[in-house]
Amino acid sequence: MRVQLRALLTMAMVLTPLGGMAWLDTAHAQSPRLSKAADPTYQTNGRVLAVAVVGNTVYIGGDFTAVRPAGAPAGTRETARSHLAAFRVDTGALRHWRPSANGIVNALAVSPNGRRIYVGGSFTRLSGEHRHNVGAVAATRRGAVSKFRADTNGAVLAIATNGRRVYLGGEFTQVKHESRIHLAALDSSRHLVSTWRPRANSTVRSIAVSRHGNFVYLGGEFGTINNKPNAHLAKLSGGRTGKVQTWKRHPIYSVWKVIATRHAVYVGGNGTGGGIAAYGLKGRNLWGVQTDGGVQALAEYHGALLVGGHFHNVCVGISPGPQGGFHCPTVLAPRARLLALTRSTGALQSWNPRANSGMGVFAMAATGSLVYAGGVFTEINNLPQQGFTRFSLP
Repeated sequence: MRVQLRALLTMAMVLTPLGGMAWLDTAHAQSPRLSKAADPTYQTNGRVLAVAVVGNTVYIGGDFTAVRPAGAPAGTRETARSHLAAFRVDTGALRHWRPSANGIVNALAVSPNGRRIYVGGSFTRLSGEHRHNVGAVAATRRGAVSKFRADTNGAVLAIATNGRRVYLGGEFTQVKHESRIHLAALDSSRHLVSTWRPRANSTVRSIAVSRHGNFVYLGGEFGTINNKPNAHLAKLSGGRTGKVQTWKRHPIYSVWKVIATRHAVYVGGNGTGGGIAAYGLKGRNLWGVQTDGGVQALAEYHGALLVGGHFHNVCVGISPGPQGGFHCPTVLAPRARLLALTRSTGALQSWNPRANSGMGVFAMAATGSLVYAGGVFTEINNLPQQGFTRFSLP
């Protein structure tokens, strides 16, 4: 038994291609102590792409047209909700909040005062008002549409705000009929910030703003910012000009999600397999973990980094890195589309719920003792649960 354990730990400490190390967290095997069993929660009739929590309300956006109670089979007991819905955190009950979008919602962001929800996606109307791909609604009552508008000529995939500005990222090349190449910033008066106009040469999928709003972190499919190499991950000034900041290392895969904290930046993405990585605030690579499928969602939770995607396994990894057709040559541990890592080290934790479907989990959010996940799944731990789920402390 001791020989087998020693062999497992030796195998698990092989260097990953990102320069960090992946291993089983035997010292904190129960952290973050979430139940792997899902709580009874409302479901959707389509995929959930964004989740945000404000006080006692959790908001979701995506490609669905109705929600239904936990346990209800598809097509039964449905309540219409067009690409946007909200539920109570304490009871899970459906809120009366019901703004509607006539197309897919990809991103949600909450104003610092919690009164406004910014909505981005691929739509032309928001609750009947003309809003091309981005708008804002009240966080309370029925979600009245605000006067905020930016009218992009392509999909908005990312929104972040520091209160003074709203940052947009996506597939667009114009905002308010002015040239903005995959990136834009608007001020509190809904005007484009004329001096903040960095240019990404391809799609921006995620934006995170630093704690004091001084810096903006970008993740996506781009290779350059302002025609200078900055593959997949970049740090910009959040101030007047959006100047590109020095960044030491870049992931080899397209980044789908960025989280910025006081001491580190965490990313997850898709490439040959999937990747999760931590960086210092100037781009020094701290650790990296590989999976055998893409990573699409991240959330912080009490010292853990929760991860969602369409992977099946965590991989030991090979050096100098996987070539085309990555197949996870050595499996560290099975994890079906959801997993947890120790945030400081990247060590794999024991939390192991299982979601199904080929596309998996696209959005996660955590608050207090609860974690929410949204995606394309129809089962959690082999029990029916479509599109949206919740986990809590046991």
